[in-house]
Amino acid sequence: MILPLHHAHHQKVNGMIHLTKSLQQSNADIRLLWLSTFIRMASFGVTNQILTLYLKAINIEEAYIGWFMALTLVGDTILSYYLTWYSDHIGRRRVMIIGSLLMVIAGLTFSSTIENFYVLLLAAIVGVISPSGNDTGPFKSIEEACMAHMTPANHRPEIYAVHWLATAAGAALGSLMAGAYVDYFKSIGWKGAWSYRCGFYLYTFLAVAKFISILFLSKKCEASYVPPFGTESTPLLMVDEPIDSSKLSPKTRKILFKLLVCFMLDSFGYGFMTPAWVVYYFKITFKVSATFLGGLFFVNNILSSVAAIPSAWLAKLLGPISSSLYTQIPAGVAFIFVPVFEAQLPPSVIFLLINQMLSATDVVPRQVLLTTLIDPHELTKVLGTVNVGKTAARTIGPVFTGHLSSMGYLWVNYWISGGLLILSNILLGLQFKGVDREVLDKQAVIHDI
Repeated sequence: MILPLHHAHHQKVNGMIHLTKSLQQSNADIRLLWLSTFIRMASFGVTNQILTLYLKAINIEEAYIGWFMALTLVGDTILSYYLTWYSDHIGRRRVMIIGSLLMVIAGLTFSSTIENFYVLLLAAIVGVISPSGNDTGPFKSIEEACMAHMTPANHRPEIYAVHWLATAAGAALGSLMAGAYVDYFKSIGWKGAWSYRCGFYLYTFLAVAKFISILFLSKKCEASYVPPFGTESTPLLMVDEPIDSSKLSPKTRKILFKLLVCFMLDSFGYGFMTPAWVVYYFKITFKVSATFLGGLFFVNNILSSVAAIPSAWLAKLLGPISSSLYTQIPAGVAFIFVPVFEAQLPPSVIFLLINQMLSATDVVPRQVLLTTLIDPHELTKVLGTVNVGKTAARTIGPVFTGHLSSMGYLWVNYWISGGLLILSNILLGLQFKGVDREVLDKQAVIHDI
C-alpha cells in the first residue's frame, strides 16, 4: 500500500533521522567513497557544461551530436555491464582504479587538438565522458554496493543522503568552474573550440585526483568483507532456492524485472532532455553567457544537494515508494512547464529549479529500496544491471532530440521527459504496493555501523 502523509506514530519515530550519529560512525572507506564521488561528479559537471557546445564548435551537426551522445551511452552501457557484473570477482577497488585511469586518458584526448568524430566517440565511451551530466560508468553501482555492505539498514538513508549530497555538490562545483573557466579563456582571446577545450584540462586534473583517492580504499570495500553487524543474508522478499554466485536467483530476477520496467521508463524520458541539451536550449533560446549557465547549474545542483537530507527523512517517514510518488509527479509537471514561457527567462529558470530540487529527493528512496530488497551477495550485480538498464534507456532519446532540435522543436522534449517521469512513478507505486511497510519495519532494527 501507499502510506499516507498522516502516517502512524511508530513510523514517524522510525522516520526520525539520526544523521549526526551516522556521520560519526561512518568509517574511513565510506568517507573516501564520498570524496571520490564528489571529485567524479565535479568532472561530470564540467563536461555537462561544455560537451555539446564543444562538439558544435568543431562543426559537428546537431543531428550527429545527438548520435554522439546516444552512442556514447550505448558504449558505456556495454562497458559498465561487464565491469559491474564481474566486479566482485575482479575486485571492486581494482575496477574503480581502472575506470579512473580511463577517465584520465579520455580527458587527455578531448583536451588535445584531435577533432575526429570517431576518435572522440571512442574516448568518450572508454573514458566515461558523461554526455548527460549524470553519473555514468561502473562507479556508481560499485560505490553503492560498497556502502550498503558496510552499513546496516537503519543507517542507510543517512549514508546515502550524504552520498547524494557529495554527488550534487560535486556537480554544482564542476558546473560553476566550467562556466567561469570558459568565459575567462574567451576574455583573453581563446576563441571557438579552444575556449571549450581548456575545460577538458580541468576534467583531466579531476580524474587524476579521483584516481589518487581510490588508492586509499581498504579491503572493507570488497565483497569478501564481513561487517561487525554481520551480513543481512535474508532479504525482504525471501529466497528459498540456493543461490548460484554466477547468476541471479529466480526471486531476485522477478524483482529486478519490475524495477527495470519502472526505472528504464523514467530514464527513457530523461534521455530526451539531458542536462547537456538543457544547457544548449537556454543558450540558443535566451542567448545567455557561459558564466550564467554555469551559475544556473551550480544553483541547480546546490538545490539537489540540499534536498538530500529531507529525502532521507521522507524515506524513513513514508517509505521509499510513497516518498517517490509525493515528489516525482510534481517534478514531472514542473519540467513540462519549463518551455511554456519560452519568451521569458525567469519562469523557465524557476520551473527548472523546482524540477531539479524535487527530482533529487528520489535518489535516496530508490537506493534504500534496492539495497533493502536485494540479498547482499547479489546486490552489486543488481545495482549494475539497474544502472546499465537506465543508461541503455537513455541512449534512445538523444537521437530524436538532435533531430527535433535541428527542426526547431527542441522544447517538445521537455513535455516527453516530464510526462514519462510521471508515468514511471505511477507504475512504480502499482508494482510495489505494500513494500513501504516492510522496508520501514526492517529499518526499525537498530545496529551500529
